[in-house]
Amino acid sequence: MSRGIYLFRNIRTKQVLATTEKSLLSRPKLIKGQIPDPTLRPKAIRPDHWTPLVVATGFESEVSQNKIYLLASNPGHPLVPKTFKEKREYVLMRNKNKRLVDLDTTEKQVAQLARTFVYLDSMKSDAIPANNKVKLLWQDKEWVKKVEDAGLQWPSWIEHGELDLKRGNIILNPEVRTASS
Repeated sequence: MSRGIYLFRNIRTKQVLATTEKSLLSRPKLIKGQIPDPTLRPKAIRPDHWTPLVVATGFESEVSQNKIYLLASNPGHPLVPKTFKEKREYVLMRNKNKRLVDLDTTEKQVAQLARTFVYLDSMKSDAIPANNKVKLLWQDKEWVKKVEDAGLQWPSWIEHGELDLKRGNIILNPEVRTASS
């Protein structure tokens, strides 16, 4: 059976949480570990506010899934570092607008996921599947192009696909629906 890593994105705040479960409700402590600033954490996880951003499937063992999950769930950095002008604009922003910028972690988490796979590929880790490929199913495949435009190249053992969603948060892809958690 295939195993998966799920990145869920909040539709209001654009925060991203990673999990090995198909639902965020089964692991409420995720927020504390992945969003270090307590002022930015949501008070509760509402399932209707979270939609899958990307699902990684095809891991051969639970150990390899957990290795990649532990690296990918860490708070990341943007794909491209901010320029001096962008840093200055951030400093001059009103606090209300700064909070909206701080809440948006989508780019940082996608970059962290990409860097995780590149790191494992360069280290020839045992988490890399020997026989099959890891398939990344994206809600928006534009992120694949954004990662490549930033200078990161996906490893050869990564395949990209489209994530089929019903009502915005129910996954219809058969390889994900049959994946064991």
